[in-house]
Amino acid sequence: MEEPFERLARARRDAGFEDATFAARRFGWNENSYRSHENGMRGLRLDVAERYAKAFRVNAGWLLTGDMMDPSRSTIPIMGRIGAGAEIDAGVEQVPPEGYYDAEAVIPLPPHAIGFEVVGDSMVPRYGPGDVVVCPRDGTPFERIPDGEEAAVLTADGRRFLKFALRTAVPNVYNLISVNATASPILGVELTWAADVLTVVRARQWSRVTHDDRRRLSIKVSAKRSG
Repeated sequence: MEEPFERLARARRDAGFEDATFAARRFGWNENSYRSHENGMRGLRLDVAERYAKAFRVNAGWLLTGDMMDPSRSTIPIMGRIGAGAEIDAGVEQVPPEGYYDAEAVIPLPPHAIGFEVVGDSMVPRYGPGDVVVCPRDGTPFERIPDGEEAAVLTADGRRFLKFALRTAVPNVYNLISVNATASPILGVELTWAADVLTVVRARQWSRVTHDDRRRLSIKVSAKRSG
């Protein structure tokens, strides 16, 4: 049976990194520590496995036990809901730093990304309810968002939307337009944050992994090691 360190090496190769040194340098890891994990000299803790899993776009449970989930799946933290025909008050969500939960998808997801779950139907057919829009974790500078392209945005009064963002003559003030003509535009709204949409995961392509699921995984891993 394949051991965790062997699965780690396989995940690294499958992610396109020819050797351990290159991978460690790419992600800013201590080279000696990473090598000791990959050659089996040191065991993998859950938090370490999650760090490697996120970098190599695999599942931490698979790295640790080999039998939790499909290794081809990747995860991103869901940082809240985003309105596409609904108003989401981001100010009352109180999102923890690690997100509400993870979206585990059947398609590859970019590293260092976050997701928002779509609520509403004003952006159908481009985005539907239950879809997850994937965005850069740090957002995108306003000047780098193409005028008239869709973006995830946060308004100065704390509302989060998925809309086409059209610049106005006033810096950081936009008109927000929906796909569906029946949805009223939101005109002259000041934005405090915005992000490109890197990709979309359709509602049927992802499943929810909660923090309780991760705790159960940690218990299972601990029991397997002590058994």
